[in-house]
Amino acid sequence: MDCPQIRDSFVNGAPLPLERVQEHLAACPHCRELFAREGELGRSLGAHESSGLPLADGLFEQIEQRLARETGPRAWLRSRPTSQRFMLVLLPLVLLLSAGGLLQRRADFAHYPLSRVALLLCIYFIAIVLAFGKELSEAPRRDAFGDYLGLLAFALAVPVLAAFAPATELSRFADSGGAANCFRYGALLTLPIAALLWAIDRDERPSMRTVCLSAAALGLSANLLLELHCENGNTVHVLLGHASLGVAWLAAWAATRRLIHLRK
Repeated sequence: MDCPQIRDSFVNGAPLPLERVQEHLAACPHCRELFAREGELGRSLGAHESSGLPLADGLFEQIEQRLARETGPRAWLRSRPTSQRFMLVLLPLVLLLSAGGLLQRRADFAHYPLSRVALLLCIYFIAIVLAFGKELSEAPRRDAFGDYLGLLAFALAVPVLAAFAPATELSRFADSGGAANCFRYGALLTLPIAALLWAIDRDERPSMRTVCLSAAALGLSANLLLELHCENGNTVHVLLGHASLGVAWLAAWAATRRLIHLRK
């Protein structure tokens, strides 16, 4: 795969083998710019070239300025292949969940139903992996809205359902106190993952897809961590201190996206 083939694919609208495209993008920052923001620049250049219209003034200067910013640790992280970026964000998450959930586990863990532990670990972790995979994927995104809406709805709804199904009899009769402490605990332990997601994101301005998938993955991660750490099953406590983290991360990512837009 070479640069002319990438250019011709945008001009002709002909899809290229995904694996070969990803290999080329990992080593070519120029072509990565064409695929940024869901291929906005590449499609624009392809449309201009196929129509015979002149390119906008200063377009290549803008591209050169963007490429000049591609230096430093973040540029190195963003240049990694998709599989490496996926592992870079997944492995620290597994370590955080282990340290914050299993090593600092809830007081009533001995009475926690094993089937519920296994079910939560499987369902939450599969959804987290799907969210990260879809966010970092370089595959064509023809149905981006459908891609992220289901995962986001799941990430927001499941913790709410968990609030009405305490894990143990001891947790069922707890009071609502300590919700703010749980919120801080979940937010602080998922903050490094949020920073890492920002560092490896190849878009200068996060798309709504990125915003929603990041919020879904972080919200689920925080709630899984708190489910293993906090023995309080009071409905109000879980809604305010646990389930609200998904909404909080969604608002934080959306605000970041808005700030980046205003700065430009």
